[in-house]
Amino acid sequence: MPFLGVVAGVALIASACGSSSSDAGGASSDSLTIGYSTPVESQPSQQDLIAGLETGAKSLGWKTDVIDANLSPDAQVSNVQTMLQKKVDAVSIWTLDAGAMQGTFAQAAAAKIPLIGVNSTGDQIGTTVWWQLNLCKAEDAPFKVAAQQFAKWRPGGKIIVMGGPPVPSIQGNVKCFTEAAKAAGLTVLSETDNVKDSSSSASALTSDLLSKYDDVDAFWAYNDASALGISAAITQAGKKISDGTSDGVIVTGANGDTDAIEAVRQGRLTGTWDPQPNATGLAVIKALQDAKAGKAEKELVVESVFWSAENIDTYKKPGSRGHTLDTIPLVK
Repeated sequence: MPFLGVVAGVALIASACGSSSSDAGGASSDSLTIGYSTPVESQPSQQDLIAGLETGAKSLGWKTDVIDANLSPDAQVSNVQTMLQKKVDAVSIWTLDAGAMQGTFAQAAAAKIPLIGVNSTGDQIGTTVWWQLNLCKAEDAPFKVAAQQFAKWRPGGKIIVMGGPPVPSIQGNVKCFTEAAKAAGLTVLSETDNVKDSSSSASALTSDLLSKYDDVDAFWAYNDASALGISAAITQAGKKISDGTSDGVIVTGANGDTDAIEAVRQGRLTGTWDPQPNATGLAVIKALQDAKAGKAEKELVVESVFWSAENIDTYKKPGSRGHTLDTIPLVK
């Protein structure tokens, strides 16, 4: 798991936050404000992450300041600069373009404002909070497991991979799954990107792909919006969606969005990888809390869960899983 600037980042956090004790009930005696630069707030998983961030902050008597970059690297630079001008106590960021952010990160370092990365690293980032599904090194990495699932469901099958906008974490996930799929004996018919990041654009792309690859066995999509668009196009073409064991085309997504969960229940989607974004927001607060206590870790990895027909009956909404700052589902 790549990580840079651990020592510098921890020192910055400790300097900025001090080491005051907590009040009874766990609330901090400091009233801190932590900013979060979300890459695209309209995405349901980002909304869940923000809800977790706000819940964790509130439990400590802290405040949040969330600004939406709306998939624009330039806007994200401006957003973080605005946070620095507001003198927030810490900045958390899901970086769209690491190169574009370097100057702003340097400004944060100069101002001794700590940076916490969300699926992002950088020279000045002290702690990175990861979705497990955005990591590929371990043998049980989610998208390696996904490739093995596909190979079990459709041995030697033909698959299409649908990526998204040119965001490093998305590109990393596509590479992880595609390489694992090929290693598992699957044939990758096509790799295409849903750069518009919508179900309608994914549906249009899929219609074109189906006209060329009518014998496709499965689609892997980088997110649920794409997976739902793929599913709609497949159904419109008169084909069925498989639950993994039944006949039809396998379609999986990621993010555990509400619409995707309902689609799994209704048999319109084979499955979705849930990165537990609400718990991720809590983990961002924990990263700052740990740093205040002088025990910052270089990374926190939030466990991902795969929902399918096999376990969908046990699903609970992200905010209803009872997670707290002390019970975040972290990969050890």
